[in-house]
Amino acid sequence: MRIEKELLACHLDYSRWATLRVLEAIAKLPPERIAEDRHSSFGGILGTMTHLFQADRAWYHRCLGESHYPAKQEGEVFDFAKLKAEWPTLLANFAAWLRAQDDARLAGTLFWRSFMGEDRTERIDKILLHVVNHASYHRGQLMMLVKQTGGETIGTDLILYPGI
Repeated sequence: MRIEKELLACHLDYSRWATLRVLEAIAKLPPERIAEDRHSSFGGILGTMTHLFQADRAWYHRCLGESHYPAKQEGEVFDFAKLKAEWPTLLANFAAWLRAQDDARLAGTLFWRSFMGEDRTERIDKILLHVVNHASYHRGQLMMLVKQTGGETIGTDLILYPGI
């Protein structure tokens, strides 16, 4: 099944909007709450945010042709300020890359090496839907963690996105 570029762009724009909303909600928390280990799949808020940012960044670089781009860069340390500063630019660049592609490219395949060291190939349009779905999943976790810390949650459902 071929997925049209405009639909992919809409979903990637939605994902950017939702992620920026989550960053706004998390920014209202005290720094110690952001950093604390809440024993979730990636520790807590900061760990989950870091995982999601690294995944978004790896997929972006893979789409640029860097098939062996690692999720974790040697010596890199994350805090909320770094994520809040770098993530919006990454997401904007990813959306711009998508809009610069033609339909044939998006229907083509991409080779990459997974984080487990496996060589993989998949259609680019399917990868882009995965990027959006992966982000939605972890944004849900982040909102749960924000609520557990006593913070205010916000809606990020697609139905709330004003861009459609």
